[in-house]
Amino acid sequence: MADNNRKDFSTNPFDDFPDFDSLETAYDRTDKQAVKIPSEIVEKTTEKNAEKPEEKSEKISAEKSARSPAFAAICAALCIAIIGCVVFSAFRLSAYMASPSDSGSELPEETVENIYTNMSPNYSTTNYPSGIMTKLAKDYAANNDTAGWLYIPGTNINTPLIQGRDNNQYLRHNFFGVNTNYGNAYIDSRCSLTELDRNTVIYGHNMPSGTHFYDVNRYEDIEWYRQHPVIKFSTLYRDYTFLIYTAFYTNADSKDDGGYIFNYIAPVMGPSSFAGYIEQVNQRALYKTDVSLATTDKVITLSTCNHTYDRQCGRTVNSRLVVVGRLLHEGESEEVNVSAAKARTDYRRPQIWYTVNGKTNPYSKSRTWFPSAN
Repeated sequence: MADNNRKDFSTNPFDDFPDFDSLETAYDRTDKQAVKIPSEIVEKTTEKNAEKPEEKSEKISAEKSARSPAFAAICAALCIAIIGCVVFSAFRLSAYMASPSDSGSELPEETVENIYTNMSPNYSTTNYPSGIMTKLAKDYAANNDTAGWLYIPGTNINTPLIQGRDNNQYLRHNFFGVNTNYGNAYIDSRCSLTELDRNTVIYGHNMPSGTHFYDVNRYEDIEWYRQHPVIKFSTLYRDYTFLIYTAFYTNADSKDDGGYIFNYIAPVMGPSSFAGYIEQVNQRALYKTDVSLATTDKVITLSTCNHTYDRQCGRTVNSRLVVVGRLLHEGESEEVNVSAAKARTDYRRPQIWYTVNGKTNPYSKSRTWFPSAN
């Protein structure tokens, strides 16, 4: 779908682009999830409401005398309705859970408690793309915009990915199409699903509730990186593994950095252009890792809003926290020497940070870079 919707952000990559920051304070609860009552509360409530034997006997006697044929008929009707609902629900759930799945999948198995088991896939009318993996069949049947799955072991990042007709469609709509400020994690509409572009870009909200891309935002901490250095990503057709290269902050408003915005969300870059991209990432990198990145590699980009510069500058700075992962080489181990990672203090910030803090910008003469197919 997205292969025919490539848009060129040659000047300002965030023109007509979703404003994630404006949504953070507009948090709602449209995505309703089941709330479990702690067992100790259940026990206390049960004990408090327990009746003494003699009280219970008197109550039953009174209730029996108060019953009438009409009351009995109503009770019978209610029982039949409840039984019918239970049978219907069991049938729907069994049919859903019986959908195809790969036992050898790298994606964790879904459980009944997972909100995505609430989907209502329509298998009979779904035209599946040729080569789709069976483990994503029910997701695709529930929403034909399903584009894959993102999973970062040890974090809350374990979610289906959608790809809309543009980069605004799922900004305020969840996987089920329900209007909500949560939105849903989604792949840039320009990215290819059949063959990975140089840069596969994925967006998600950094929600104050700790959901969605909240854990992506935590990669500003090198210790968080050391605990979770691997990204698992699946398109509809194939599984991929990425080793995290680094994370960085960047501005999304040109006025905060002398009129320049680093276009890290460009999917297509030639080898020469990609060399410039790597240079820009290295300047901004919050830490240096043991993972290499060459002009022949492909990367995954996870982007979410961040307010670190707001606090450091004492004013609103429209910025992002970006995590970059490099596609695992053939035959390369997923084991990463995270102890070799070193934090940096001289990473590149937007000009507003240097101005507010009375510091000289060592990158002021660094050339600007714009993506190209060369």
